[in-house]
Amino acid sequence: MIYKKFNRLERFAAITTAVLIFLFYLFFNFNYLSKWIDEKGDCNTYDYYVRLGIPKYLFNPHHIAFDWLGERMYHAAKGNGYTGRAMTVLQMRNLLVSSIALAILFWLLYKISKKYLLSILLVACIAFTAAYWMYSQINDTPIIHSTMLAILFLAAIAFPQVRHRHLYSIFLGMFHANLIFFHQSDLIFMIVIFFIYFFADRMLEFAQSELNTSQTFSEMRSLYLNKNKIRLQHYPSINIANFKAFVIYFVTFCIIVAAAYYYVGIVKIGLTFDKSAATKLNGIQGATYFFNWLILYTKIDYWGKGFSDMSTLEKVFQGISTYFYQPQKFGGQPLCFDFAHFIAPQHILPNMVGVLFIVTLGSTVILARPLYRKYNYIFIADLLFMAIYAVFSMWWEPDYREFWVAPMFSFWFMAFFVLNFFIDRAGTALRPIMKLTVYTFLLTLGGLLFYFNWVGFIYPNVTHQFSKFEIMR
Repeated sequence: MIYKKFNRLERFAAITTAVLIFLFYLFFNFNYLSKWIDEKGDCNTYDYYVRLGIPKYLFNPHHIAFDWLGERMYHAAKGNGYTGRAMTVLQMRNLLVSSIALAILFWLLYKISKKYLLSILLVACIAFTAAYWMYSQINDTPIIHSTMLAILFLAAIAFPQVRHRHLYSIFLGMFHANLIFFHQSDLIFMIVIFFIYFFADRMLEFAQSELNTSQTFSEMRSLYLNKNKIRLQHYPSINIANFKAFVIYFVTFCIIVAAAYYYVGIVKIGLTFDKSAATKLNGIQGATYFFNWLILYTKIDYWGKGFSDMSTLEKVFQGISTYFYQPQKFGGQPLCFDFAHFIAPQHILPNMVGVLFIVTLGSTVILARPLYRKYNYIFIADLLFMAIYAVFSMWWEPDYREFWVAPMFSFWFMAFFVLNFFIDRAGTALRPIMKLTVYTFLLTLGGLLFYFNWVGFIYPNVTHQFSKFEIMR
């Protein structure tokens, strides 16, 4: 089972720690709320659209619920006597979501591993990366959809062990549909969900057969294939129960997404289904045609050029490095890898990040078989998650940290699986040493991420209006 049952002490520790994580991250960041505006000015654009409140600006087709949710929260705050800036409310919306997400992530990772320190230290590392930290504080899109995506993944991998699969499929369909409202690109996650529905049970059955018999691998393969031939006489090519469950998920997803986009596009904005009658919207020709509006961002000719030249890998390096640390210099020196001077101030953080990548990705390749045996379909699902989102980000805008927040969750999950594997596989005598090594590494990495991003970015951009835990007026 991927999710283990808690005893009373573990449940108390999980609940208490999750609440403390939420409260700490929320109030600490509220105390040092940023005045920084992103390089492309999106923060100001979304703030203006919320204050304007006009549907054609408020409902961006790429994330129709993002500004709408901000507007609802802003008007609710004003209705209760708030007289401050809309921007502050919009920043608090993101901070509230990111704080809740960290608490949920800790709970689920702890429930998978039953390792308290591993779970809390990994969550701390995520929380203090530059991208997670800054997008938790500013009025921009990445944090809400990325955290929802991470939780959706951890929810989807539980599908094979749930009792009421049809009800759970409705839940997954509703969750995924709402995720689309915060970023259209997350449609591609359906590939991962499809894999889990149609392949997870078979992988688990095959693994169980390997455990329960002493046959050779070739004999096991023959047994498995013959067993499935018998089953296929009743179920032509797929597990019918899971097929029905997937249809329920898919239909739920499609109904919610289609209804929401129809309501927003046709009713609220007044778009048309007649292509010949389409006019300009936001300066884009033919954008009032409903189906053009749906894919508006692909028509702007700005994104989706990641593979157009030979600099893609260089841009990916820039995008991922700025995900981890911001700014890219320390003491006037560029932050860069140099294992020969591992602990030098301008090298230590990139070196630690490099070690994390080498250990995680190297283990994923070298130890693929034992990792698969331990995690089964979850290992493959996370590889799929990593692959499809990495390719999308490399194509869409590889050099910008915003589009690496979501893909990096797949990497963090793989790092978690690898480190958990090392601890579990260590013998009784070596396990304390392995735990000490893993926990010391994560504690050091989390501390460095906090220090560099705090000194270099967060504190220099603090809004002085909220720097002494004042109550928001």
